[in-house]
Amino acid sequence: MRRPRPWYKRATAAFHAPQGGIPVARVISRQVDCGPLTLSFLEPSSAFGEGSPDPDHVGLGDDAFIGTNLSDWRTHHQTIQLGISNWVYRLPRWHSSRIFPVPHPPYAVITAYWQLERVKHGIRLKPNDANALEEYLQHDYVAYLESEGGPNWKVREDAYNGKTITGDPLPQYQIDDILRCHLRSPPQSYEVLTCNGLHWLRYLWDPMQGMPTALNYTTALLPDVLLTASFYIVRMNSEPWEDWWNLFLEDCETLVKTIACQRKALPGAD
Repeated sequence: MRRPRPWYKRATAAFHAPQGGIPVARVISRQVDCGPLTLSFLEPSSAFGEGSPDPDHVGLGDDAFIGTNLSDWRTHHQTIQLGISNWVYRLPRWHSSRIFPVPHPPYAVITAYWQLERVKHGIRLKPNDANALEEYLQHDYVAYLESEGGPNWKVREDAYNGKTITGDPLPQYQIDDILRCHLRSPPQSYEVLTCNGLHWLRYLWDPMQGMPTALNYTTALLPDVLLTASFYIVRMNSEPWEDWWNLFLEDCETLVKTIACQRKALPGAD
């Protein structure tokens, strides 16, 4: 059996213990031909092994966009996946439990998605119009949550159709409790980030107003095509998530700032 580390190594572990985050020394430079434009970005090597190869060429025809696994935090947009990766955040360097020779689970696991999304309902957006993009996203989230068959519609239907043990309708105070605990909220604010000529909106998917589920960055590349970098959060530790949140925000913004779009000259253009 492996012997525990000496006490003096445990006592000094906080000086060199990794906090996790983007493996800066292990990134892949990606370039994807997307028909009328070329996208480039840096993608960290996955902490849990590589999946299927990411594409280096995609078309933008309707048949190229498929359903997404990001059903909730990107409202069932049709997508083309460009890349996927993951990494972890660990205990703070000065956490007291560092001195004990026991396994420490990660604070959080982050899965990053880079994907193209088809704008819904035939809406046309201007690539540099952040206000129009924000209006589109706001209306889209509300429509997703509140329209018939949506998450909040189902919560209300279940609450008002609920029965007590005796078969009577639920009293109003129980209905109010159900709605207060289970109704989801759309993103509360959108922040503008401009880099490499792209106008991004950053927003949290925090439907239960607690620990956020995902941090999204979205920009309009074409009138009917969005690009979203989505960072999905799985909390693994009961410790306060604020301990790694600022590092998480910095890492996500660092990755988004590496994304660049080169638009190709159209045939016959001057």
